[in-house]
Amino acid sequence: MTVDRAADWVPYKHAEVRHRVQPGVKILLDDDLNPITTMNEFTLSHADKARRMGKSWKKTENSYTEDLHQYKTYLIAIGIEECDVTLPVIEGFASCFAQGVSVRTRQGFAPSTIYRRFGTAIRYHRYRIKKGLPSAVSEGELSSSGGYINGFLAKDPNSPYAALPKDSGATDKIHPIQDTDRKRIFDHLGPSADSEAAYPRRDRLAAETSLVTGMRIDEICSLTVLQILNLARQVDPQRPSKLIPLLITKTKGLRPGMVYLPSHLVEQLLKYIETERRQAIDRATILRYPCGSRHNCEALFVNGVTANRRDVGNALKPDTLSRVFSSACIAVGVTRTAMLYVLDAEGRPILGPSGEYAYEFGKQAAHTFHDLRHTFAVTLYLDCARVGQDEPWNKVSKRLRHTNVLTTVNEYLSWVDTNEEFLSDAFMKVLEDIDQVARVED
Repeated sequence: MTVDRAADWVPYKHAEVRHRVQPGVKILLDDDLNPITTMNEFTLSHADKARRMGKSWKKTENSYTEDLHQYKTYLIAIGIEECDVTLPVIEGFASCFAQGVSVRTRQGFAPSTIYRRFGTAIRYHRYRIKKGLPSAVSEGELSSSGGYINGFLAKDPNSPYAALPKDSGATDKIHPIQDTDRKRIFDHLGPSADSEAAYPRRDRLAAETSLVTGMRIDEICSLTVLQILNLARQVDPQRPSKLIPLLITKTKGLRPGMVYLPSHLVEQLLKYIETERRQAIDRATILRYPCGSRHNCEALFVNGVTANRRDVGNALKPDTLSRVFSSACIAVGVTRTAMLYVLDAEGRPILGPSGEYAYEFGKQAAHTFHDLRHTFAVTLYLDCARVGQDEPWNKVSKRLRHTNVLTTVNEYLSWVDTNEEFLSDAFMKVLEDIDQVARVED
């Protein structure tokens, strides 16, 4: 159950959790609609601690709750109580996903998803042990001495995670967008700044902002209208490539960082505020406040006038922007062929004549919104290297707001070494093509 208002929790009050319940949390209930107390205590304790420290918490709490919902369903299916769980039982939970098919993607589960759900079960049983609850699995069995040390992954052969399928390396996840593909995608997202077309520019502006700043999709959707309005006095029409600094605080890990927006982009965002965004706010006001009040939303990017009554004028969500970007890729043919399992009406994979899951080939978007951040990083590195700048990786790391330059090097160095010759000419055109932003300045 998702709590929309704190008052929704009144029928399910429990001394350990009621003061931690906030709008947006998810609560686990059993078949009789009674709270699954210990699991709820676990998820809410993490959320409450993060919230009191001023950190983001909702997505983590929701993920924990969804993972434990899957885990509880698994335990019920195999007929084992939580106090009787052993490590092989938890490993069996992970194997369900290692051999399973996602209903949403019609593909196998990503290793990162398997790690997350297995890790949630591990942490939950450590929580039970800490609370002094009966446990058939020891804390030592649930511990690992591995993890990232100084930016490198240390292996622990005795880790409970050791038998899980291995994820692809960071380099394999980097997919910068080629210039020709980027143009087609952007043109589908919205008209360029010099176009006379009247259709919405919100999605293109959001993508352009990510491309020239390296901001993540959550950070783009967390921008506020006041942040951009307060940059207006720094806009210089005579210097469209002038970089205007902007401090952002709603970031990954809530570590404040500086990003740099070209003057021409700030000018276009201000225009969006006065036109397309204002129209959406006006529409929301008419639909929801017939008695004279005005709809307010602090987010820069909002749902447009074509959104439904509930959503129009409200903050654009990352999931929505992600789907819009993927749809644009498919619409313009920037796709890849993927093997998709065939599911029945209830979402279960169908077995073929050979006894294996039946599959078919289908088209998927070749890029995600996050690839704009990768494109920014590669473009910046190549630009710095082209002009002979010392230690270009330090600059890339700083602009990506990584806490350690080793994180940047581990992600990008191998990829750039492999692809630099092929990309050096094509990627130099990316910044030049967006209203003459030819070089990232200090």
